[in-house]
Amino acid sequence: ALRPSGSFKDRGIQNLMLDMCSRGIKAVVSSSGGNAGLATAVCGRKLGIQVTVVVPETTKALMLDKLRAEGAEVIVHGADWNAANELAQELVQKEGRGFVHPFEGPLMWTGHASLVEEIKQQWAEAQPGGQPPGCVVLSVGGGGLLCGVLEGLEKVGWGNIPVITTETHGAASFAAAHKEGSLV
Repeated sequence: ALRPSGSFKDRGIQNLMLDMCSRGIKAVVSSSGGNAGLATAVCGRKLGIQVTVVVPETTKALMLDKLRAEGAEVIVHGADWNAANELAQELVQKEGRGFVHPFEGPLMWTGHASLVEEIKQQWAEAQPGGQPPGCVVLSVGGGGLLCGVLEGLEKVGWGNIPVITTETHGAASFAAAHKEGSLV
C-alpha cells in the first residue's frame, strides 16, 4: 500500500524520519494512539530506525498488535494522549532519541503538503483547462494536516482558495483554540 497506515500521516512522518535518518538518528520515540504511531513504526522498519511508541490506555488492542507487528516497542501509559506524550518526552530526554510528534513540525507539514500536489495533478487531468476548486474541506485534529494543506496550496499557486475545517464532535480543540486566540 502507498500509505501503509491508511492515513495521510505517512506523508509527513516519512519526510521527518528521512531527515532524521540523514542526520544519523538511529532511534525515535513517538506518542500516539493510532495512525501516527503506525506510520512511525512502518517508516522505522523500512529505514532501520528503532521505534518506541508510547500510547494511552485507551488504545485499541488491534492498534497495539499492528504497532508490534511493525517491530515497534510499545509502552502503554496514561489515561490520554497528554500523559503518553509526557512519558515519550521523558524518554527522548533520558535516552537521547529523536522525537516524532504526531502532528507538529515543519518537516511533517511539508510531507503533508505533497497531498495538494497530487490533488492539483489529478484535478488538471479531470478538468483540463478548468478552474481550480472553489474550496477545500478537511478535518482538523491536531492541525498537522491543515498546516500541510495550507503550505501545499501556496506551493501550487492555489493560496487564495478558501479552506473549510471540520472537527469531530467532542474533540473540537481547533475551534476552542480559534475562539480563545491561543492554544488550549
